[in-house]
Amino acid sequence: MNQNERDLEMTRFPHKTGYVYRLRVSRSGSLAYVGHLDLMRTFERAFRRSGLCLLHSQGYNPRPIMVFALPLGVGIESVRDYLDVSFVLNLAVQDILSAVRPYLPPDLSIISGWQTQENNGSIMALVSAATYRLEAPGIVCAVKSLLKKEEIIVQKKSKGQMRSLDIRPLILDAIAKDPIKEDDITVVVLAGSHENLRPDLLLSALVEYARYSQELAANCRVIRTGLFAGVYPNLKTFEELDELC
Repeated sequence: MNQNERDLEMTRFPHKTGYVYRLRVSRSGSLAYVGHLDLMRTFERAFRRSGLCLLHSQGYNPRPIMVFALPLGVGIESVRDYLDVSFVLNLAVQDILSAVRPYLPPDLSIISGWQTQENNGSIMALVSAATYRLEAPGIVCAVKSLLKKEEIIVQKKSKGQMRSLDIRPLILDAIAKDPIKEDDITVVVLAGSHENLRPDLLLSALVEYARYSQELAANCRVIRTGLFAGVYPNLKTFEELDELC
């Protein structure tokens, strides 16, 4: 049997049915500077040390079936992200949380979880919007000034090449936490596999179009506070989405 025949044979394995659990996770502090692949490995090790049996992919290099809703950029904290994990056995959610939490490093937490249906579709494909809280001196005024622009062109690297992108249609809303304070604002942006606005592009636009300090932009604290499905303004959290299914 040659290599092509072996590869074809691997695709004939029957699909294994697993029990999918959707976990709400958060990260903060030094863990914000861990890359996405290292974050995945951290969760893999924690699940392995917990003794829980994860469902693995088939083929020559089996991997645990774990999918993040939307990978986090380096330096971004999060209080509401989602991770789908497939298990071999039907488990109680509380048993999963109790088993895994002791093996996670500080600043990385599983907040809650629930069982979801495997046929609900890929969690990555469901994401349509995200909220980010920006904390920096004068950030509120700068964001409000930026949103007055009809066009906001930034340079984005894609497939090894730089291309121009108008990010104004990707910014859906901006909400100041306190109308008096000027250092804390939440922006609602398009996110997901089709249209996605990264916070670094938004901060670059503030420097270029709103005359915001480059030093303040570089030191801005960015926290992802939510991921959503649906069409703005009728967005649904993933907790709400699974309640409707």
